[in-house]
Amino acid sequence: MAMASPDQITYLDVPLNPYIAEYDLGLQSYSECETRRWYNLEKNHTIKRADWHSQRKRRNIKTPTDEYVWHEYGLLRDTRQIPRDASCRSPDYRKLVNDKVITEDVGVVIAYERRAQEAELGTLPCIFYIHGGNRYGGTPYSGFLERAKEWATRFEAIFVSVNYRLSPNESDESSTGEEPTNDCFDALAWVYCRLGVDEDDILKHGDRTKIIVFGTSAGGGLAASTVMKWCQERREGSASTLGDLYGLVLEAPQLDDRCNTPSHDKFKNGNMFTSRDAEQGWNASLGARRRTEHVSIFEAPARATDADVKGFPPTYVEVGTAEPFRDEAENFYNTLHKANVDVEMNVWSGGFHGFFTAEPNALVSRLCNLTKLRWLCRRLGVQDKGIDDEYEEVKEAYDARPKEGSQSLVARGS
Repeated sequence: MAMASPDQITYLDVPLNPYIAEYDLGLQSYSECETRRWYNLEKNHTIKRADWHSQRKRRNIKTPTDEYVWHEYGLLRDTRQIPRDASCRSPDYRKLVNDKVITEDVGVVIAYERRAQEAELGTLPCIFYIHGGNRYGGTPYSGFLERAKEWATRFEAIFVSVNYRLSPNESDESSTGEEPTNDCFDALAWVYCRLGVDEDDILKHGDRTKIIVFGTSAGGGLAASTVMKWCQERREGSASTLGDLYGLVLEAPQLDDRCNTPSHDKFKNGNMFTSRDAEQGWNASLGARRRTEHVSIFEAPARATDADVKGFPPTYVEVGTAEPFRDEAENFYNTLHKANVDVEMNVWSGGFHGFFTAEPNALVSRLCNLTKLRWLCRRLGVQDKGIDDEYEEVKEAYDARPKEGSQSLVARGS
């Protein structure tokens, strides 16, 4: 059978794609522009067929039922589809929406405990979560419900996770790679405008002056770029209805498309997440523009200057010593510090990418997770003697471990 050019790829209710017989039956439910981009990436040897299939599987995890969420996590859940015209951006942005440069609604998942429904209007903090997945994997449930259960035990809070668009998924009208950041920004702005307002059954209990943005891995990079866009639009006056954010947590953030730091060179290969894996994610997201001057700070926030991060809220950054993102996280910390942002950073000895969830019972993982909880407690004004006592116990054991062949924890603060 003769092969068609990428421009001829099309899908109908019954797919007629000439690639179907030898290509990927699972793609029949995806848009023409997205399928074309996947094809071009594979043709140009920037992504492998096996990776394509595995990421598709990761992107199509079934949504858990309400019964499962309640039984496993003790949480209730609501979902919202956020229309683009609800954005707090400027009129020019709304024109782009009408012209369908950005064509999709954004989804958010709201998780909460029953007691949240009894709280007074506008009293509960909100943690806005952005999942990881190397920019082309994961769902809004990836790592979210487990976190929400733990946080709900410690804080009386509302938890929101955003279903941002994954790469490769550029629209036909635009070649920008900023769609995920735009999705996160619009979702955050939409949530902000509804916290403490009577019209939403759940968000009305939230306090818009206490929003903490929390991102892990690729979500950490998106958290940084979302907050950067938030601060920029406030400075420029195009989003004058938005107030200050209360905090930012960047957990092993994926920030730099260039992947050219010493830690990327050192961890290019291995059994865990490597620099080659990171490059694949950036290739899927940016294509040929990757590592060029045509990448914006809202695609790769490591390219930001101290002027770009003015106005950031108090920030917590962490990363392991044994992972490719180590140096770019430290560089971003330095950028924030230079801009006089209240920023704290921990670099965990021996930590590979995602060690704190992959091996949660290891001493370094326990100390890492307790340190994050203590930062959140301090920021939210929560007194938790149990966390403090457990932290002291684990810290003592961590400090007493054999030091031979290992480095010490590196902690930095403003």
